[in-house]
Amino acid sequence: MSIPKILHQTWKDEHVPDDFSECVQSWRTHHPDWQVRLWTDRDNRQLIAEEYAWFLETYDRYPTAIQRADAIRYFILHRYGGMYVDLDFICLKSLDPLLDGRACVVGMEPPQHCRHHRVPNLLCNALMAAASGHPFFERVIRRLPEFVHHVENNEPILSSTGPIMMTRVLADLETPVSVTVLPSRFLYPLTMHQAAQYRLAGHVGVDLSDAFAIHLFYGTWWKTERWDRNWRGYYKLKSWIQRRGSGHWDRVAAWLGDPRS
Repeated sequence: MSIPKILHQTWKDEHVPDDFSECVQSWRTHHPDWQVRLWTDRDNRQLIAEEYAWFLETYDRYPTAIQRADAIRYFILHRYGGMYVDLDFICLKSLDPLLDGRACVVGMEPPQHCRHHRVPNLLCNALMAAASGHPFFERVIRRLPEFVHHVENNEPILSSTGPIMMTRVLADLETPVSVTVLPSRFLYPLTMHQAAQYRLAGHVGVDLSDAFAIHLFYGTWWKTERWDRNWRGYYKLKSWIQRRGSGHWDRVAAWLGDPRS
């Protein structure tokens, strides 16, 4: 399995705000031989209706646009393969060296985020790449309906469709799959607060020599109070990991080929 050179991004319609223009152009500049596709809300629902009709009811039940935006990226990668990238990600150099010879690549959140929220590990779904039909994303999309109760009980978005959900699915895998988990320095070298400084000043006192891209954490979908509420989900993830046992992630990482070190 290999990752096709297709770059996927999503927005509600064809009119992407100018705020994202530098980020969007950076991916085209560093990946001139990649096909680029922008998915709109209409495109997204059509994909679910035509290719994954079993999920359409769940998709339509999500109360927020970000939950649909979270969910659709997994289906896009499962169906077409390629690389999904949030619009607030700026590319510094071609990711081809990270992706060549690999079937599925995801990245870790900055360790400061994990420490702040008292969880040992957390994947981020803002940039992901995979071959079409990869078994990890097959597992993710099949398990999404299990997390609907997180929506209905007003639990965090991050737990229902976002990073917490994806981290749980990966940690729950009972058989090896070819997933490469990249250390944060490659794709998520800055914390949310450092990214804000980078956006304002154009630089930050962090070594970016290993970084291929930077997530700028624009956070178009949340307000401060919503953000605070959603981060409570990390404590649920912490509790879940503790119930699984402290060595569970290390056992998973052993057969994932986790290169965090």
